[in-house]
Amino acid sequence: MKQIQQAGGNTNNYQAQNMTVNGLSYTEAKDIALDVFRANAMELSQIARRTAEARVEEITDALFGKLMDRAPEAIQSVTDPGMQRAIFRAQEEYACSGDKALGEVLIDMLVDRAQTSDRSLQQITLNEAIKTAPKLATHHFTILATLLLVGNTQFTAVSTIAELHEKLKTLVAPAVAGLRATESDLRHLQYAGCISFDITERTFSHIISVTYPALFVRGFTREQISEPSRNVGFPAIIPCLRDPEKFQVSAMNKDVLERSLIPEQGLEEHSAELNRLLETNLMTAEEIEEEISALHPHLRTLIDVWSSSSMRHCTLTSVGIAVGHANARRTLGDEFNAGIDVWVK
Repeated sequence: MKQIQQAGGNTNNYQAQNMTVNGLSYTEAKDIALDVFRANAMELSQIARRTAEARVEEITDALFGKLMDRAPEAIQSVTDPGMQRAIFRAQEEYACSGDKALGEVLIDMLVDRAQTSDRSLQQITLNEAIKTAPKLATHHFTILATLLLVGNTQFTAVSTIAELHEKLKTLVAPAVAGLRATESDLRHLQYAGCISFDITERTFSHIISVTYPALFVRGFTREQISEPSRNVGFPAIIPCLRDPEKFQVSAMNKDVLERSLIPEQGLEEHSAELNRLLETNLMTAEEIEEEISALHPHLRTLIDVWSSSSMRHCTLTSVGIAVGHANARRTLGDEFNAGIDVWVK
C-alpha cells in the first residue's frame, strides 16, 4: 500500500503524529479509529487475529497519513458516528482480505467521506461505495475506472489534437491497463449496484467524436457554408486543425458551441448552420479508432474490449462513479487530481 507521508528518515511521519488540528491530534484520531475496530472486531483465532490487527494498523496508518496530506482539517470527522462506521467497515474488510488495491480504493473514498459534513448525495454515495468495493475484484475496479474516464469525462484543458493524444496516453492508458470484461463481470457489477445496462449503444468512436468533434473533422471550404452564413469569420470559423487549406468551427463540441461561442459572439441567427458545420467531414469510426489505438497498446486493448463486450451498453451509477474515481486516483496518482464532486455533487 502506498504511503503518503514520505521524507528523509521519518521527519514527516513524526510531525504528523504530533500535529493537533482543532483540538484533536493525529495520534488521538488514529487511536479512536483503532479502538472502534477492537471493540467491534469479530472473534478470530490467535494467529488470524494477529494478521488482522497488523492489517488494520496498516490501513489505519495509511488512511490518516493521506488525510493529513490531503485534508488535515477533516481529521475531526473521526468523532462522527457515521465516519466511525465507514472506517470500521473498511478496516474489517481489509483485515480479512489484505488486498492492497482494495485497501487503497477504500482509503481514497474514506478521505473523500471525511470531507462531507452533512447527509448529502456525495456522503450517501461514498457510504454505499465503501460497502460495495469489497464485493469487487481488482479488475472490476479497472472496468469502472475505464467507464468513468471514457464515458463520463471530458478533458476541458484540451484544445489541440496533440493535447488530446497526450491525455489519452498519460491518463487513460495507465488506468485501463489489464482491462478485461466478460458478461459475468458486467452482470456482477450490475448486481453490486455499480452499473446499469442501456438498450442504446455507445461505441468508443461515437463517444470520442461527440466529445471532441473539433479534433476529428477534416474541414470544409467556404463554398460549403450556406450563403447567409458565409460572412461569419474568426473567431467562430478558424483554419482546420487537420487541413489548413480548409476551415472548421472553433468550438470543441456542441455544448461549447451553444453555451459559449454562439451567445458570446452574437451568432444566434447562424446557430443551425454552425451546428451543421461543426461535424461536417467528420472522420469515420474506423479512422478514429485506428488513430487512438496507435497511441498506446493499452488503448488498443481498450477499444477491442469496448467493441467486443457489453461495456458499450453500460452506464455508471453514482456508486460506480465513486469506486471508479477512487481506482483512477489509485492508478494515476497526482496525474489525476479531479475531485469526486466533479461527478457527484
